[in-house]
Amino acid sequence: MINLIPTSAKRKLLLEYWSRVISVWFLLWATALIASACILLPAYVLIGGKITAYEASSVAASEKVSGYENISSELATANTQAKKIIDEAKLVKFSNLLTLFSELQGSEVHINKIQLGRAKAGVAPVIMGGMADSRQSLASFRDRLLADSTIESVDLPISNLAQDKNIAFSITVVLRKQENI
Repeated sequence: MINLIPTSAKRKLLLEYWSRVISVWFLLWATALIASACILLPAYVLIGGKITAYEASSVAASEKVSGYENISSELATANTQAKKIIDEAKLVKFSNLLTLFSELQGSEVHINKIQLGRAKAGVAPVIMGGMADSRQSLASFRDRLLADSTIESVDLPISNLAQDKNIAFSITVVLRKQENI
């Protein structure tokens, strides 16, 4: 029966046939793509939501980590300061030394200069200067200093004993190594 159709109509018929085949295939592909998009859309939305949630969680975690690092550095600084304070508390207090020297000076010796300093092992030798009423009062002051348990040695130069009265003196006192006096 196809043989009875004229060739011009045959061409039109063939063209119409292939146009319908191609349009049906396009419609099938479009339907398949729309169906697959509808199937994949919820998964895409769910994954996008999860990514957003994980990003927010990651940002919060990185803020906490930076906060922990700040706290860690502050804690290290505080530990250093606390160690320094503890070490300073173990050192000999100069006020205790001044009180000790003023108690030991008596009424006949007048101290008007005390030079205190720190050394690696504690207190550097103390240099005291002043006036003594007599040689005996200066010698007894030196003896009182030596009798104290915190004092290791007292250096009183002989030149300080050249006068009888109103003696200007300079004494070097070396302390024993102790934690606290």
